[in-house]
Amino acid sequence: MNYIIEKFDHIITSLSSSDKMNGGLKREEANDIIKDCEEEKERIRLQIMEEVFNAREERTLELLIDKYQSVFIRLIDQLYTYQQTNKKQHEYKLLSKALYGYLNELLYFLQIHYAKYFNHFQKMPFIKMEYIKKELKPKLDTIIAAFHRTILNEKLIRLIVQPLEQFISSNAITYNESQYMKTIMGEFLAIDTTVQEEDIIAIVKKILISINFNSSDLTAYLINELDTLVADEESVQGKLRILKYQLKEINQVTIKPEYVLHNDCGSLKEQIINWLNEEISFYQTEQAVVIAMPNPIVSDTKIHTSLSVPQLALLFRLLKEEQLITNTNQSELLKVVSSCFTTMHKESFSYGHLHGKYYKIEQHTKRTVYDMLIRLLHLSRKIG
Repeated sequence: MNYIIEKFDHIITSLSSSDKMNGGLKREEANDIIKDCEEEKERIRLQIMEEVFNAREERTLELLIDKYQSVFIRLIDQLYTYQQTNKKQHEYKLLSKALYGYLNELLYFLQIHYAKYFNHFQKMPFIKMEYIKKELKPKLDTIIAAFHRTILNEKLIRLIVQPLEQFISSNAITYNESQYMKTIMGEFLAIDTTVQEEDIIAIVKKILISINFNSSDLTAYLINELDTLVADEESVQGKLRILKYQLKEINQVTIKPEYVLHNDCGSLKEQIINWLNEEISFYQTEQAVVIAMPNPIVSDTKIHTSLSVPQLALLFRLLKEEQLITNTNQSELLKVVSSCFTTMHKESFSYGHLHGKYYKIEQHTKRTVYDMLIRLLHLSRKIG
């Protein structure tokens, strides 16, 4: 391979070096070199075809195409750098333009005729990167403007837009990344922005899942949204209903194969489904405990409180862990509490509900109970 690329390599290196070809180049000489390079291009193309024909193993073919692809991209980048930094006479420009055309033809030949072995994870030539970025920048601006008009959630917008902006500013874009960004921007531009905000957000989320927009920050955001939705529902049965509905919705999203934002991260759809399945398993266990251990009625008299069930559960957990309550059978203790107490919103609540909140304390409950305990501390100092 090195031998058949040698002529192109030598000419481009000479163009790029200040100590070579500095004596001037006549038009006739430039035309002769261009004609010779055109013939060389055909020789290289035929040589590639012959080598491919003689290759007996798939891995050999992959390596062969990958090596030619790398060399062509390197030489195209050298020409691009030369064209950006040098303002020599017209004949040099004609020569560099012709060389770029021939190398681009060879690269395109590999991409079309040996698509199966073309390495889409290789960096694109600089000149192609610039073209792609110029093509996609106005589209990104349109998407950002549409999001700000129709979606009030600034955090969600930022999580989506940031990777797209990083792509536009990147100096190392692969073929795969380029295709991914073209596809996702096309999906966003096709959204009907005349519908309600909640419908637009639902459409956007389905697009993100279908095209595997697996940013770790976005994954955490979507899972946290689901966690908050479940936490707002008090009953175990209600939580299971929400989780199973969300699981059905996610499962029904069709995935576009081979599309992924980050190759080194897990699938966005799979991560969300795994979280939902874990939560479903947890609450199904809670539900089974309720069925196995029904609530006994200890007394008709109940202690009325202004607490919520999560707050009551946390208070009794604190008392138990500090050993201010010394009952050894924790389940029996919770059954007594669920039968003897009322909360601000419920005259009665199930043992299973209290049991679930006892073992899964949410952050906002911790903050509320902490503030309440501080108030009790101050109150204790005032009591004479």
